[in-house]
Amino acid sequence: MRIILCVGKGGVGKTSVAAATALRSAELGYKTIVLSTDSAHSLADSFDIPLGSEPQLIVPNLWGQETAIAQTMETQWGTIQKYMAALLAWRGMDEVVAEEVAVLPGMEELANLLYIVRYENEGQYDVVIMDCAPTGETLRLLSFPEMLHWWMTRMFPIGRKVTTMISPLARVVLNMPVPDNEVFDSIEELYSELEKIRTLLTNAEKASVRLVVNPEKMVIKEAQRILTWLNLYG
Repeated sequence: MRIILCVGKGGVGKTSVAAATALRSAELGYKTIVLSTDSAHSLADSFDIPLGSEPQLIVPNLWGQETAIAQTMETQWGTIQKYMAALLAWRGMDEVVAEEVAVLPGMEELANLLYIVRYENEGQYDVVIMDCAPTGETLRLLSFPEMLHWWMTRMFPIGRKVTTMISPLARVVLNMPVPDNEVFDSIEELYSELEKIRTLLTNAEKASVRLVVNPEKMVIKEAQRILTWLNLYG
């Protein structure tokens, strides 16, 4: 499966480039899906048809999808977030604030990138094209496995076996929420998928980036920064 990320500053035409690339790929006979991860979706406008959170056939060999952040976050991060929110609330934080803090920075973009793993595993498409949000933030997720490992070792400093042993005491004596097997399973699954994302996106045989620019100084400077950052990952 080929992966193409269309990135660049907002307003330079990433959506148009992604849509045109997807159409050409479909014309060449490749089963193609184009996804918009921008919260201000405009992919449907480019094709002049409504698109939703699930793949929809646009023309033969081409499907479109506009991801729903809330739905995707609940699916990919819901179990862990609920536990973290309960733990933070137990430590005295306001419940509403706890729910916000429990979301790991960058999870919105990450949840969208997890679709790449899903479609790679399903093997339904030959090409996946992502119309990314109007920043270089998406590309930072190549280092996300390390950041998640750092974060998890501090938020979950004890392992599954130790937690199983002390959980009855913690619940009864401290009334403290303790991660159960479902939480640990979700963490392990998320970490595994992060590693898969990094492997896929750093494989030049599978993934490539389209830097979309226009002849403006600020746009070109941002493209240069993105290109420099990409070179750190080969």
